[in-house]
Amino acid sequence: MFRKLILLLLLFLTTFSTSLLLDSPQAHATVSQEKTIVYYFHGNMRCRTCNKIEAYTKEVINTSFAKELSDGLLEIRIVNTDKSENEHFIKDFQLTNRSIVLVRSRGDDLEKWQNLDRIWLLVRKKEAFQSYIDEETRAFMAVEK
Repeated sequence: MFRKLILLLLLFLTTFSTSLLLDSPQAHATVSQEKTIVYYFHGNMRCRTCNKIEAYTKEVINTSFAKELSDGLLEIRIVNTDKSENEHFIKDFQLTNRSIVLVRSRGDDLEKWQNLDRIWLLVRKKEAFQSYIDEETRAFMAVEK
């Protein structure tokens, strides 16, 4: 009888501790998390305007989305498409110019993307440029999956 009680207790503890582990944040980290990536694509030759686009984008993303960045829900990547290992991005995102592209991914799977094509019209107006990046990024992240 005592032996059965011990076995039942061990079974309960094993089941309980396993369920706690499965509900922990570490357990969920192994599942591919959805993420939004803000890409800035540039080439080897970088003019003053190209550098402004990068600086303005980094500033607004780092300022307005600090929590999303720290939580791993958002990431910013600066990519030189003139490097051979990055040339595929030109075809992947149909790039015709230096661009900012928002991408929703889950692990290695690309779910959705959007080219922010108004950056060249707004780059001479920092506040308008940054508002555009902020609003488009928020809207992109909020859209139903």
